[in-house]
Amino acid sequence: MSAFFAILYPLSFLVVLSLVVIVHEFGHFWAARLCGVKVEEFSLGFGRVLWSRQDKKGTTWKVCQIPMGGYVKMFGDADASSAKADETAKEFTEEEKKVSFPHQSLLKKAFISVAGPAMNYIFAIVLLTVFLSIFGIIVVPPVISEVSKGSAAEIAGLQKDDRFVMINGNPIHEFSDVQRFVQLDSTLEIMVLRNGEKVPLTAHLTSETGGAILGVQAVMTREYFKTVSVPEAFVESVKEAWKITSDTLVILKRIVMRQRSADDMRGPLGIAEASGDAARGGAVSFVLFIIQVSIGIGLVNLLPIPILDGGHLLFYAIEAVIRRPINEKAQNMALNIGLALLLCLLIVTSWNDIVRIFVRLFR
Repeated sequence: MSAFFAILYPLSFLVVLSLVVIVHEFGHFWAARLCGVKVEEFSLGFGRVLWSRQDKKGTTWKVCQIPMGGYVKMFGDADASSAKADETAKEFTEEEKKVSFPHQSLLKKAFISVAGPAMNYIFAIVLLTVFLSIFGIIVVPPVISEVSKGSAAEIAGLQKDDRFVMINGNPIHEFSDVQRFVQLDSTLEIMVLRNGEKVPLTAHLTSETGGAILGVQAVMTREYFKTVSVPEAFVESVKEAWKITSDTLVILKRIVMRQRSADDMRGPLGIAEASGDAARGGAVSFVLFIIQVSIGIGLVNLLPIPILDGGHLLFYAIEAVIRRPINEKAQNMALNIGLALLLCLLIVTSWNDIVRIFVRLFR
């Protein structure tokens, strides 16, 4: 069985990553083609090319040996990041400039940059709409069916059959509301209904109690699925995408302001772990995880960090205000800072992943 899981976890991670990356890069590709920009390469993965084919418009489609991401390279770019123009772009003919990314208007370049993250959101919303149309909306009452031993919930005094009424002054209508506030705050002022009486409790989510884990469970049965029409499913999907986005931004803000620990942030290993856990939960669990990752990738790429799509949009906005291209030296410095930030984030999250996985395997 352990051999099965040894295959399941990396395989599920590659499926999730490949699918989300293809969706993201297809957004850039579609927008570039729409704007008349020539796309030279569309690659899934990096390293040695395993398969390639060139279409009628000159785009080389390829699958590479290392399936960790992918990219779209447009004509006139020095590399796939679109951060710099090729040195030869200055000598392009008028015909070449028409299909060159660096020679497009700021509006077109911004549209191409935002199309990748936007496609991640569109994909997630469409997939969730289909899911909700088939299975319905999950409406689970905020009643505790089990309290984990040694958890923050047990320490706080929560008991089986307690019904959540409020958390941090916010009304609780269903169990997903509880999960949401657990992700948002490390200290929870809880009001529960117990034997007809309201009982105030306080839970502290610390690394000793599992970080962003309260330690309560709800019973899931078919009766909690509410049937909805396709339009209703679409509206709920948009709401869910917005909720995930706003909650993630709140969490990031609190981490930056040092109001919340960064211990719960996941890196590549953590995402691989979560992918495997979701796959073990079945097809429904795995699809819902893909939706969350797609929204997460879309949001992260919109952050105003140089080297990400959001960083490109920031550069274009500054250029539009000052009415001239940003100084190349300043741009290179910003790109290096952005790369350093991402590397630091990778190191921190990878360390968190290693510690968490080690504790999980050997506790």
